[in-house]
Amino acid sequence: MSARVLLIEDDASIARFVALALEELTVDLSTAGTLAEARQQLAQQRFDAVITDLMLPDGSSIELMEAGHARQGTPWIAFSAGLTPERLASLHELGVQQTLRKPVSLAALLDAVSSALQASEPTSAAPASEVPPPARRAAAVDEHFGGDAAMFDAFLAGCLARFADDLQRGHAALASQDLATLRHVSHGLKAVLSLIGEPALAQHARALEDACAASQPAEAAHHWPPLAQGLDALRREGR
Repeated sequence: MSARVLLIEDDASIARFVALALEELTVDLSTAGTLAEARQQLAQQRFDAVITDLMLPDGSSIELMEAGHARQGTPWIAFSAGLTPERLASLHELGVQQTLRKPVSLAALLDAVSSALQASEPTSAAPASEVPPPARRAAAVDEHFGGDAAMFDAFLAGCLARFADDLQRGHAALASQDLATLRHVSHGLKAVLSLIGEPALAQHARALEDACAASQPAEAAHHWPPLAQGLDALRREGR
């Protein structure tokens, strides 16, 4: 059975380009040119992957993400010409797994969609923790920053500068059992760590956020130390 992919894009030429590109993957492609059409498609069936532009004639696809559609187990790929570091972080917080910068190359598009469709399948690749940091970061530059290493470096420098505050707030919140603050800290770190190529630490942040949301102080106390140690190591490495 062919994988079902939804393309949300109002530009006919880009939609045609994506359709031709995905012929190599033998997918069942549905299209939506407006926010309203996308809502209808998402309500009618489940997709194996969603590719979306951000700006549509009747609004932004961010509205779909804010409604939780990108957190329902289906990989979402967002592509846009205006992917600033702030927008990238926001998209990942909303559940978007991959981002592509317009104009996107055929190879990058095929790689992103193939990766999304294989996301739930077992893989023999090494766990993220066993992949050397330079390789993880090179992949992050390509996946999240459109290959712009200078933008990645600037974003990383800003993150490293803020980690000291994150550590201070996290330690204080855990000591006082302030799970609301700890949840807020972990929520922001979850997206940031994914963007800079630290998926293992991002997973700790996600687990910490879930523990705080469920009012589980013991679980929170379990996940904060490795996250804090990882943040501190990144700070020392970046000095």
